[in-house]
Amino acid sequence: MKTFDPEFFSTENFIISKKIYRYAEGTDGYHICYNVNDAFIPIMGASMVSVLENNRDVPLTFHLFTDGCSEENAEKIEALAGKWHCTCVLYALDMAPFQDFHIKTNQFARITYARLYMPKIVKEYAARYIYLDADTMCVAPLAGLWQTDLAGAAMGAVSERASAVDYRAGYLHLKHGKYFNDGVMLVDVSAWERQRITEQAFSYQCEPGKRFIGHDQDVLNLVFDGANAFLSEDYNVYDGGGYDEEHSVIIHWTGRRKPWQMVMSAFDAQWRRYNA
Repeated sequence: MKTFDPEFFSTENFIISKKIYRYAEGTDGYHICYNVNDAFIPIMGASMVSVLENNRDVPLTFHLFTDGCSEENAEKIEALAGKWHCTCVLYALDMAPFQDFHIKTNQFARITYARLYMPKIVKEYAARYIYLDADTMCVAPLAGLWQTDLAGAAMGAVSERASAVDYRAGYLHLKHGKYFNDGVMLVDVSAWERQRITEQAFSYQCEPGKRFIGHDQDVLNLVFDGANAFLSEDYNVYDGGGYDEEHSVIIHWTGRRKPWQMVMSAFDAQWRRYNA
């Protein structure tokens, strides 16, 4: 496994630039993180609006990690912050520290690996945060998720479906036979740092690609191997709400069908309203 000098993990080695659009009316509240490339920023925007729409009574700070952001998209982010009275912190990250993570598919963006490093940056602002994939949509208040007791675990996530768990946990030779989806995570920053999750995750750089099925999600499952908290399925409802039981909180388009490509359900239509 790859090893690093501790100075490698200094934020100066990762952050190229940071812009803060501070329009929130309070400093307490929820901290929400995303990682996207520039092309996916408009998709992320719909997810952000869904969070804002369903948590109007809570100050919100969004931490947006990118591998570069156009001036046009930066202006849209600032406009969103002003309109919704939230705070957006826009980071441009240097991709060089992530260069030795495996890439299995051409459409995969390396910025996805930023979620492995986020706690070292967000700890300046918050003790915990919710990470969301850009293709998620909030459909109910996040209070229950935000207040979840992780019982000492560094992170909470929702288990993959049973068939996926059997296959993926078996492929990775996970000792505890558990496997989570990292598209929605509740992170305890102090526990993450104390357990050196980032450092352990980066040790999987330079491993042969055939060792993995996926990307960052496989790496995190190898690090935690069942030691994370497991959250209610309502916080990560797969296949664009295909498993909705009418008490969902976060819808996640995990399959190939995306709501910006076609409308086949009420959740797809709801996403398009937020996108507009």
